[in-house]
Amino acid sequence: MRTRIWLATAAVAAAAVLTGCSVPETSDSGKSDSGSSSNAVKDAAKDATKPATGNAPQKDVTLSKCGTDSFGQYPQADLVVKNHSSKSSNYIVQVEFTDAEGTRAAEGTAALNNLAPGQKANEKAVGLSKAPSGMKCRITKVTRYAAP
Repeated sequence: MRTRIWLATAAVAAAAVLTGCSVPETSDSGKSDSGSSSNAVKDAAKDATKPATGNAPQKDVTLSKCGTDSFGQYPQADLVVKNHSSKSSNYIVQVEFTDAEGTRAAEGTAALNNLAPGQKANEKAVGLSKAPSGMKCRITKVTRYAAP
């Protein structure tokens, strides 16, 4: 019981350190609008297919390789993150791993802290389920926070 409480406390503390006191910039490729009008839904669908504009966080992350870990069992996405903002930033990148038919088989997350403006870093997101045959990787969400 004490271990669970300690782990929960550690997770909350890590999240607080990672997010700092800033408002995050989020880019979600599965963007949707909860509005009730059909125009709002159509607009949200249209926005989700548009390329990132301006200084959107998703422009900072590229998928360089989709494969498996060194054991050849678990899905792994190799990512390149370049901070295009004017401030040092922290990133959380979510990746989904799908089979050949597009069914999600696993998901992974990569986190980076204190990436300086213009700085580039290589990171990995690893799934915890066995890699499916015909696997594909897709970045589903990028969140960028100004580093404290």
